[in-house]
Amino acid sequence: MPRLYLALFAVFSLFLGGCSMEAMADKLLPSDVRSEADGQIDRLIAGETQFIFDAFPEERDNPEFREQMTRMVANIPDSPVVSRDIVGVQARTEQSYSATQGAVRTGTYNLAQELKFENGEYLLVQLAHTLDDNGECCVLRAINAQKSAESPYLEGIQQRSLVMRIVGLLFLISTLVTGAYLIIRVGGRKAREAQMGE
Repeated sequence: MPRLYLALFAVFSLFLGGCSMEAMADKLLPSDVRSEADGQIDRLIAGETQFIFDAFPEERDNPEFREQMTRMVANIPDSPVVSRDIVGVQARTEQSYSATQGAVRTGTYNLAQELKFENGEYLLVQLAHTLDDNGECCVLRAINAQKSAESPYLEGIQQRSLVMRIVGLLFLISTLVTGAYLIIRVGGRKAREAQMGE
């Protein structure tokens, strides 16, 4: 029985290794939310901040908020983007009903993307969105961008995935070898017992 659990773990590990954050994002995020998030990241790395001030109109005249936005834009490397990967995604979509509005969609969505630049620097961009009162996309709730000299998440995710796949494969091979050995041993013993009985 323990071998059966190990075999199931092995198959599950291989499955996890084959999954990607990109596939999870495609499954969890509505297409309009994903499109809006991608567009906002494009604008951010182009140095635009107006969409942020539009999302937080009450903060437009706040000097601390403006300074924070200035620092965030200054974090963006002055180099072309060579890769862009999703490293985190959380999503919750719900449907509610009312007598006046009918079905209204509500949702909360968090997305993190790791961007690698040609000069070897990285930028981790995190976004949080909700749907508006009419269930339409999207209201920006939070945004942050952090620069780093090394991959903040992606390389770690890839290394853990590789380790899990190797461990899963070893368990699977071990289980198959043990199963084959038991089949041969039990089958051979039964054959000998049958011959002796004759």
